[in-house]
Amino acid sequence: MTLGCFQCTKRRIVCDRAHPICKKCQKKGIECSGLGRFRFTDGVASRGRLKGCAIPAVDVAPEIVFAQTQTQTQRQLRWREGRVYRRSRKARVDPVTERGTNTGAEGDAPDEVEEVQRGTDTNALCVAPWVAPLGARARMLFSHFARDVAPVMVLLDDVSNGYRDLLLPMACTDDLVRQAVEVVATQYLAQLQPSFQHAADTGRAAIISRLRRESLHFSPDSVFSASTWATLIVLLVGETITGSDEYHHLLQTLLCLVRNLAPQVPSDATRFLTKQTHMFQLLGLPLLSEHHGMHILQTPPDQTLDWLAYDLPAHSSHHTLVGLTRQAFTLAAHIYLNRITTNTDQRDLTERLRRLISQIDPDGPGAHALVWACFIAAADTADETHRRFFVERMERVYLKTRFRNVITAVQALPGIWARRGERRWTEDLFRSTAALVM
Repeated sequence: MTLGCFQCTKRRIVCDRAHPICKKCQKKGIECSGLGRFRFTDGVASRGRLKGCAIPAVDVAPEIVFAQTQTQTQRQLRWREGRVYRRSRKARVDPVTERGTNTGAEGDAPDEVEEVQRGTDTNALCVAPWVAPLGARARMLFSHFARDVAPVMVLLDDVSNGYRDLLLPMACTDDLVRQAVEVVATQYLAQLQPSFQHAADTGRAAIISRLRRESLHFSPDSVFSASTWATLIVLLVGETITGSDEYHHLLQTLLCLVRNLAPQVPSDATRFLTKQTHMFQLLGLPLLSEHHGMHILQTPPDQTLDWLAYDLPAHSSHHTLVGLTRQAFTLAAHIYLNRITTNTDQRDLTERLRRLISQIDPDGPGAHALVWACFIAAADTADETHRRFFVERMERVYLKTRFRNVITAVQALPGIWARRGERRWTEDLFRSTAALVM
């Protein structure tokens, strides 16, 4: 049975159940709540963290509600490192587990003082930016992208990772970037579970078709945008996962976009996209042709290796790793360039590179980033000891990351070695490798 309006029930009379306003309320000239039992009215919260706060009416302006809430909650919330903390002398919130630990007022006092001093205005209420809700499928794919894909694309995942910290938030508000992230995560899952392959292929084709359609019908400002830029970067990550031989189309599209991109407002996201573009240029162009390789590898390292630049504390243990990695890429670039201009044996250079890489723990942070350097050295050397060392390094990376570009590079090496003496291996990389090795 449909219940009458709340006003008639409160007055203890029989409601005529007219909709949307009953006739008895209309006759009395009072506001009728309509049919149903659940009703909400203005009041004051009696319990919880909003105790004493007025429940806002529908017609109250949002800024008024915000100001009232800010005052009545006594400005207890702070936004710190992506999480909300409640200041308290009795309970401390662990930033990892997000659970309170009761250690007493005296023990928590230093943390409270530190929290207050970090803010520019201790009286301001800081709220996290709104993020559109994601469905279960999107959350699952975003999680795989953050956990399995993003760490492989940077040298030091525990220092900063723009793929996780910048591109994923962008994907929450940009539909094109979101589709790219979901497709790349699906491509990774397809390496482990073939049932995902059809969805990965279909999704990739849909994004490329969309990019093509928009390039024909949309304005240049819409096409040459940060959204398209980020999408191409993410799709190139997918090419490293699948080991596809079609990466060169996306790489050339990316470089075309960057050349025609309107000036962007400087931000963490645009700076990150610029560095990642330099990375794909440096590692991808030498695989396309000697001409492209000479042009990019002769560019000053400060311009091409900026993606290996980290703002590290003076006492950081990562300083040595970053330095060794930069030296490894610089040596590998010399090996490539020398092979184009000379026909001499480069055993000394490959031995220096082997010793350099040997200083980096093969199972430690940053070891996965040396695939390109190992591949260049392995392709050039005739020493079996050197070949075995560099191949084993790449195989260990593949077992850890499951990015197929690595194993595709390893499988291409015997063919390169077999043609040694016939022509320079740098001439045949595009045909013999067929993958974005990095």
